[in-house]
Amino acid sequence: MTIRKQMDPVVGASETGIEQVLSNEPDNFMNDACNTTTTNDIDDSDKSNNAATNRNTTASTSNDEGDIFYSAVEEEGSAQEQRKLKHWRDSPFAVGVVNPTWKEDRPKWCGNNAAKGDIDETMAVSSIVCGCLGADRVGNFAILAQSTETYQVETIDEETGQVVTRSKQRPRLLWVIGPYWTVNMFLTWPLILGVSGWVLYRRIMESHIAVIITWSIGTMLLMLSLCMISCRNPGILHRYNEPPPETEDWRWNDQAKTYRPPKARFDPETQVVVEGFDHTCPWTGTAIGSRNMFWFRVFIIMVPIMIGYSAILAVVGSTDILRLN
Repeated sequence: MTIRKQMDPVVGASETGIEQVLSNEPDNFMNDACNTTTTNDIDDSDKSNNAATNRNTTASTSNDEGDIFYSAVEEEGSAQEQRKLKHWRDSPFAVGVVNPTWKEDRPKWCGNNAAKGDIDETMAVSSIVCGCLGADRVGNFAILAQSTETYQVETIDEETGQVVTRSKQRPRLLWVIGPYWTVNMFLTWPLILGVSGWVLYRRIMESHIAVIITWSIGTMLLMLSLCMISCRNPGILHRYNEPPPETEDWRWNDQAKTYRPPKARFDPETQVVVEGFDHTCPWTGTAIGSRNMFWFRVFIIMVPIMIGYSAILAVVGSTDILRLN
């Protein structure tokens, strides 16, 4: 197993120089000659010890510098900032620093007197609606449904020194909505439902059975894929303080304070680390990752197909299509 302790972003640590203290007051030439071998041996030992210390210091710098920085912010910050940092540290998911609840993200014009300049106005609708509904949050995702799952973790028994496998529980996200759910709900869905409704009323109602079946299957598949993209967990990563056993090339991520696999990325728009992250799509309202990528591909295939099918039906009609066939 190879674990490369890389940082994301890389946090460097300057190596401490090795100081060599030499005597400037030799008693005589013979004493200097006799002490040369002993001095060199001591210097080589000091160099190896210092090099080992420097490697350990460099390996732990990514965690220590982040802790020192955020500890200073927590000491100097307000009570709200302290809650944000505590929520960030205690979260079982790989998330960035966000307010613990949606209500704390409400802008001033919505009655949040504690709001400051760092409130994201693009989250105003989410903070109002999700706050009124009492929805929990993970990053900038609103949680619609979640459960718990059991996972295995290997620890070293302090008494015996042996590796022991223990079972623990952690939350499992089932259904979530992303930060751009308003675009999805008030733009994408009205376009699909509007065009489909018009074609259904004007062309499909009196069409041939073959047209009705094919158009219905295509439309239902388009809507199903959009639902699975926008409401399914895209692959939000759990927090890993150490790389899992038998893994390679895991990198450290400072924003979420976690180790992540190579294809996972921290998304600043959703404030979470997503496995297999591709991009954040406003039309579907969420991030595209490993768990909703299949349905995203189905969606982008079905969109041009149904647009072309609906256009043909609108122009020539279902009867003419059957005649052409």
